[in-house]
Amino acid sequence: MKKRSLPILLLAAVIINLSFISASIYFSNLQPTYNLGDIINLEITVDELLPDYLLKTDLVCNGNTVITFNNFPDGGVSSVKLPLNFNTIQEANGNCYFLSTYSFQSQKSREFEISKLLEVALETDAYYSKPGEEFILKGTAKKISGEPANGKIELTIPLLNLLSQQTVEETEITINETEENQTEENTTEETLPEETTEVNTGTFYSEVIDGEFSIPIILDSDTPAGDYRIDVVVYEEISGRRTSEGVAMANLEIFQILTSADIALNNQNIDPGQTLSFIPSLYDQSGSLISDQISVIIKNELAERIFEQIVQSGETANYLLPTNLTAGYYDIDISSGEIKSTRKFYVNEKAIASFTIINNTLVVTNIGNIRYTKDVQIEINGKPFVKSVDLDLGESKEFKLTGSNEEYNVKVSDGDSEINQGGVMLTGHAVNVESVKNSSLLAFNTPIIWVFLIIVLGIGVLFLFRNVFKKKSFAYPFSKKKIEENTIELNKKSETKKGRKPEVHAKPEVSAKKTEKKLSPGALSVSGQAEQVLVLQGKKDNASIIVIKIKNKINKQSKLSLEKAIEPIYSRRGAVYEQGDFIYIIFSPIMTRTTKNEVVAARTAEEILEVLREHNKKFQDKIQFGIAINSGEIINKVEDKKLKFTALGNFIPTAKRLAESSDGQILVTKQSYERGIAELKVEKKKIGDGEIYELKRVMDHEKNQKFISAFLDRLKKDEDAILGRK
Repeated sequence: MKKRSLPILLLAAVIINLSFISASIYFSNLQPTYNLGDIINLEITVDELLPDYLLKTDLVCNGNTVITFNNFPDGGVSSVKLPLNFNTIQEANGNCYFLSTYSFQSQKSREFEISKLLEVALETDAYYSKPGEEFILKGTAKKISGEPANGKIELTIPLLNLLSQQTVEETEITINETEENQTEENTTEETLPEETTEVNTGTFYSEVIDGEFSIPIILDSDTPAGDYRIDVVVYEEISGRRTSEGVAMANLEIFQILTSADIALNNQNIDPGQTLSFIPSLYDQSGSLISDQISVIIKNELAERIFEQIVQSGETANYLLPTNLTAGYYDIDISSGEIKSTRKFYVNEKAIASFTIINNTLVVTNIGNIRYTKDVQIEINGKPFVKSVDLDLGESKEFKLTGSNEEYNVKVSDGDSEINQGGVMLTGHAVNVESVKNSSLLAFNTPIIWVFLIIVLGIGVLFLFRNVFKKKSFAYPFSKKKIEENTIELNKKSETKKGRKPEVHAKPEVSAKKTEKKLSPGALSVSGQAEQVLVLQGKKDNASIIVIKIKNKINKQSKLSLEKAIEPIYSRRGAVYEQGDFIYIIFSPIMTRTTKNEVVAARTAEEILEVLREHNKKFQDKIQFGIAINSGEIINKVEDKKLKFTALGNFIPTAKRLAESSDGQILVTKQSYERGIAELKVEKKKIGDGEIYELKRVMDHEKNQKFISAFLDRLKKDEDAILGRK
């Protein structure tokens, strides 16, 4: 019994002895958190120093021993200095603590956290910018311990990055295709240096200093509009490896900016009566369509608006061209704010007729923009009749349809326009088509009309005797005798210039026949009157026209002044006719015997302008007028002592519109100015978008030549006098 109890007593003695020689372990204060890259300074103290024992200290993270320190506690204190980096603890992080063992005693420190996390905060989480403008992204970054971070920042806009990659891929494909084409061609030309395309990848870099950062960002001017996300990454690194990092996000909105406008036309050459379809479009900085309202205006060559409307960008708009719209170029102007665009289209010349059957009468009307000269086929129950129709603008012609007192199917066609009408009741004895020369004559069969005509005729005779309407047109203010006298005087001047002595007549009365016989070939031999008719057989000439527009009602004195203003026309062999408030003055080579009719017209217009301005200075009742000059082609001839002509193209309409635009000055078309450019001094005017000129002066080259000749003669006489020559 004593032998068994002896080992137990010895073991108890050893344990009691060890308890007396053990030492307590103490740790210095630890921070609750550390970042990779920080340094842990730890002091471990033992209260009793034991010889031959080392103090073993382990860093334990997430249950795993990361690193071990074995130190001799000199003076009872052991210091541990641990840089938290990849060389010491690799990438260990998480909840950690130190475990120290000395002799048979172990002690655990308080727990702390080793983290890679940085706390990143942005100044705002929403940014707004226009493409091409700068905005600044600001923020702060700190460690989880609260200390400011010092490192780098990487800012990425993922959607822009994706768009940039697509652009780069497309560029690479284009370059590869170009290189393949060059290889296939095997050209011997020198290889040019490759052009590099700069693409904004949507990634920006900067630095974080003392926990703060500020990044100026400028996006490309063609950055697409939309909502984007900004990703911000702040990190610290050692030896090129990130020790800690933090992220933040913000929203970015890029505004849509209007940069351009365009118009798509279905046809740039169109006939009147057709529908012009067009799509006006607005585009932003990236070429994307902007859905917004846009103003559309269509103008003619004189900048007169013929159509205007507000339409939606990107949507098709239609404009039905009137059948009588004047041929020529037209502009489509679109605008939105300061962004504008213009596209031209051309309206063709087109003879168009409308056919209407009223009772038993077919009415053919010229609704086109040129003279209508076509054959029209009229079928009555299949029986054809072909009629030649010649109509001026807006003119109508009637045809009487007859039949055997029954209903018929009537079809009318000219190859372009057609009507087909059934159930037309026609009366008569046989199927036929007859031209109605003057539909108003049909009414003369009624007694009421005859009575009315007799009354009107009686009133007319009464007024005629009272000389109420004795006043002549101011376009033809002279008697036939006066015109003949002007002609004789003109003939005398012509013969004097040629060196012939003018004939002197004792009697002032000269018959018309004798006068005509004595005229030179270039003298005026017509009455000075013009008539616009259809001339089928005549001469085609380049003529000039003066159009005078009277814009107000004028009194008797104003009419006298206007007659005086017209006088120079006859001395220059012009021909005149009136229509409404317009006076038309034609200068044709077959009358003037010259091709410089633009200069003749300009001199005449100057004299007319001088008379009208003098009237407005002297009298209270003013004459409001406009004067225009144009050049163009006519087919003309002299018949019955009148100049009969057919104007081609826009010869007369252009001059009319220009005269209406004139405000007491002489306006000249570009064509007239270019034909008389050597003698016409003008000033370019801006009337809408048209190229118009205002006549300032007509040069007198003959007078200048006489002055130069006289000057040279004087010089020669002076030289002879000095040298003593006779």
